[in-house]
Amino acid sequence: QQQSSPDPAKAPKDPYVFPSSKHRLNRYVKSTVGPFSLLRSAASAGIDQWNDSPEEWEQGASGYGKRFASNFGRNAIRQTVTYGMSEALRQDTGFERSKRKGFWPRLSDALVQNVTSRTRSGKRVISAPLIAGAYTSSLIAIEAWYPERYSYKDGLRSGTYSFATGFAINVIREFVYNW
Repeated sequence: QQQSSPDPAKAPKDPYVFPSSKHRLNRYVKSTVGPFSLLRSAASAGIDQWNDSPEEWEQGASGYGKRFASNFGRNAIRQTVTYGMSEALRQDTGFERSKRKGFWPRLSDALVQNVTSRTRSGKRVISAPLIAGAYTSSLIAIEAWYPERYSYKDGLRSGTYSFATGFAINVIREFVYNW
């Protein structure tokens, strides 16, 4: 009799293991004040400085400092809301590189992680922590320290841009460098 080789689609996957509380806390701290989060805040401040946005903050070192502080603050709020909600809901919001082969399956896995989290059992669910973090941080920033001409609508727009940027970041983390 001829023995068939196992079907890779039916091969057992690596079992999902929910990260420890220490790992989740370390990930929160790193995503809030780690080198890549600081670099992202600095780069975003540079883009805002280039675009003179908001113009009330003017140019020069003082304007860049306000933009950097704003981006850093928004990120700190986003990470704190995401972390707090993920702990309360017992969800894992962390990014994990795909274990699948091929460009399209890996791309799909990277994109879906921007809108889903894992439960303790490993099941993917729509991620309230990730969505709330993106929008809450933008709304708080607009209402708390942006110039008066900005409104909650600008906060919602900014939250949408921030949320959409997560897709690009996940693709970079999947295919280029995972920090």
